Amino acid sequence: MAVDRERSVVFGEAVEQYESARPGYPEQLVTDVLEYAPAGPVLEVGAGTGKATAGFAARGVDLTCVEPDARMAAALAAKCPGVRVERGIFEDYVPDRRFALLYSAQAWHWVDPDRRWDLAHAALAPSGALALFWSHYLVTETGLRSALADVAHRHGVTSHSLHQDEDRTGESQHLLAGDPRFTDLDERSYAWTQWYDARRYLDLVGTISAYRILEPGLREAVLGEVAALVGDGVDMTFTADLTLARRAG
Repeated sequence: MAVDRERSVVFGEAVEQYESARPGYPEQLVTDVLEYAPAGPVLEVGAGTGKATAGFAARGVDLTCVEPDARMAAALAAKCPGVRVERGIFEDYVPDRRFALLYSAQAWHWVDPDRRWDLAHAALAPSGALALFWSHYLVTETGLRSALADVAHRHGVTSHSLHQDEDRTGESQHLLAGDPRFTDLDERSYAWTQWYDARRYLDLVGTISAYRILEPGLREAVLGEVAALVGDGVDMTFTADLTLARRAG
């Protein structure tokens, strides 16, 4: 399936919301990825505003970030001044070296599915590590979650469980298992809960591409219905699912 390029860069319209409302990633995930990978330079694909970048940059790694949206790239450079930011899509990026680790947080599905594994293999040094991870956002209370999903479905919002289009991690694991260029596959999961007040929750919903592509008037109407349901705020359950693999040879 071709990548929807227009949809892939709608996040730049909501940089401040994205940065303030999207969850970061657990320190343990960063630790596990760096322990799995050999020492050496690191490449991040689709860095956004640096929700994952900050955790890796804090560990002092030699980090290069590829980000297609100029607005997101500017926010990333301001947030993580010590990293190298390459503006553009991964498909057009020409590495000047091989990397010990390539990771992508919540962004690998935006890379051309016909080329992504070839590009990852080419960018990695022998025995280099590939780490792909996504966060799943769920309202903890099942009745409220069902009501919010009904609002989304009624307005044609194509987002499973309100926020997640599909099981990206399972897809990656399946494809990597059939690719002899990658080995030592591993899967890990990290879960936590957090209270979101109503404003932050609405900001979070407003950063989801399925909502951002709605016509502004419809989007505001949908968010109004969501606001009426959530009241003062919601308990959120976040899960970060990680797939690890190693370049064979």
